[in-house]
Amino acid sequence: MKKITLAAVAAAIALAATAYASPYYALHQIKSALAERNAEALAAHVDFPALRASVKTQLEAGMARSIEATAGSDNPLAALGQRVASAMLGKMVDAMVSPAGVVALVNKSAVSPQTDANADAPAEGARKKADYSAGYAGVNTFVVRAKDGDAQQGALVLLRHGVWGWKLSSIEIASAMAGR
Repeated sequence: MKKITLAAVAAAIALAATAYASPYYALHQIKSALAERNAEALAAHVDFPALRASVKTQLEAGMARSIEATAGSDNPLAALGQRVASAMLGKMVDAMVSPAGVVALVNKSAVSPQTDANADAPAEGARKKADYSAGYAGVNTFVVRAKDGDAQQGALVLLRHGVWGWKLSSIEIASAMAGR
């Protein structure tokens, strides 16, 4: 009886450990897909409808703040312009945040010409290894931020799908970028 109890406790601990480590493994798979320029593998880790909604909401809010700051809240032409821009923005986000958009973004560096005279040298930003922090923000939410943790930098938000599955479901756009 003692062996069965011990085995059950060991199995429960192993189950809890793998469930806890699962977003770190998903993050590793996303990084590997990006490094290999494997758009299909990357797309498997993205919840496109949720990501589209997140990006649209943040960009529309930033656009509304920008228009209100520039034209004022009582300007009827500003409201009309915001509606037109919002419709265009929605179509652009739908096109970019899609499996085809992911393929284009992942493969962009492979097809775009290098303007630098030394094409073999990595770009200045690519030389520095990306430092980030990753951790749980809730039982079903996992957030990846720049190492300094500054909210101004933006973040990637993965949401739990099942017990071990995680998908990129939201991007917290840096406030400087969202306000432009």
